[in-house]
Amino acid sequence: MANSTDHPSVVQTLRQISRPVWLLLVGMLVNRLGNFLQIYLVLYLTQKGFSEPAAGIALGAYGVGSVVGVLLGGTISDRFGYRWTIVVSMAGAGLLTALLVHLTVLWAVLAVAAATGLLAQAYRPASSAMLVELTPDKHHVMVFAVYRLAFNLGTTAGPLLGVLLISYSYDLMFYVDAITSVVFALFALRLPHTVTSAKDEPTADTAPRKSYLTVLSDRGYSLFMLALFLNAVVYIQHVSVLPLQVTADGHAPGLYAVLLSLNAVVVIALELPFTKFVQRLPAKIAVALGVGLVGVGMNLYVAGPAIAMFVVATLVWTLGEIIGTPTASAYPGQVAPPGLRGRYIAAAAFPMQIGYAVGPALGVALWTVWKDGVWWGSSVITVVAVVAALVGMRRPTASAEPEAAPDGSVGAAHVTSGEVAVGAPESTSGASAGASG
Repeated sequence: MANSTDHPSVVQTLRQISRPVWLLLVGMLVNRLGNFLQIYLVLYLTQKGFSEPAAGIALGAYGVGSVVGVLLGGTISDRFGYRWTIVVSMAGAGLLTALLVHLTVLWAVLAVAAATGLLAQAYRPASSAMLVELTPDKHHVMVFAVYRLAFNLGTTAGPLLGVLLISYSYDLMFYVDAITSVVFALFALRLPHTVTSAKDEPTADTAPRKSYLTVLSDRGYSLFMLALFLNAVVYIQHVSVLPLQVTADGHAPGLYAVLLSLNAVVVIALELPFTKFVQRLPAKIAVALGVGLVGVGMNLYVAGPAIAMFVVATLVWTLGEIIGTPTASAYPGQVAPPGLRGRYIAAAAFPMQIGYAVGPALGVALWTVWKDGVWWGSSVITVVAVVAALVGMRRPTASAEPEAAPDGSVGAAHVTSGEVAVGAPESTSGASAGASG
């Protein structure tokens, strides 16, 4: 029987989190609390006199910039180091957010919105990679559950804070957004650079070429990315088709709001306790189980229209999110070859974003011609996603445990104050099995 230290509890993990990891977690929480731009951009621009189509295009520009930013962030973090990627990303996003309130010309708004989206997301591969490198292997899944808790708390409370700030001024809200980004950048300045230990450094003959083509040539990992894409297509139906289903079954829109709140409360309250047990599972089993439960939950919406069935279905796919996401978030950084961790993490986020983009259009189009077809189709897609995860995912190679620093923190064996990351063996959202963030 495995020793309890091989599967640390929530309390054990929190006690052993190193100072740099706490800086990352708190900095990201502060940043998410002030993440107003994407949520309120359309309202802000229409309030300033821009047309609704123009405001929609601006939001689209921000979205395109976000997708590009994740991929670019993966490359930059591998090449120049995680710390400076986070610093430049957050400081730049803060400055551009503050600049946006002074723009009155549409083309300038579009350009700045796209650039802000790019910079605002470029930090995510670097932050996830640092979590992996500064945390012992046995803590990876639990630390990513803590990371998701901070992310979800910020994402849940942020919009409410935004409403309060809007009552005073839209400009004030965006200035606060800018300040929270800069605060994260200042936190990141205190982070170490990450380096590869001598035994993990590849030789010139064995070192993989550092590009996204190398990631795509990893067939097993490509199957993992396929699973994430398919899962995202299914998961996003709770945003696109579920509200249509609720009203079509004769319920008030308030039921939909209750279901979303139920999901948020359960994830925030139960993900950490569940992860204590989920971390004992092989990575492929945890992810496949999570992806499968998301699909089963979506399929249960066929059994409506009783309110109880809507609640049960929501709880089932929420359970899938809780079970699969922490492991899927940690996995890319665990299996990445030296020097490619940032790209592996970014490559996992990309298919998810594509799934979130195409999923609503596919789901709504199918729902208009065959309402139950969306939920049955989700089951079929989920079966393929589960098989892809089981076939493609491999057991992560254990890395050297971070040694204790003189101050008692962990992670010192992997850091230095002077060198940039050169190939060490962490979004929205890292990878996620049905993650909303």
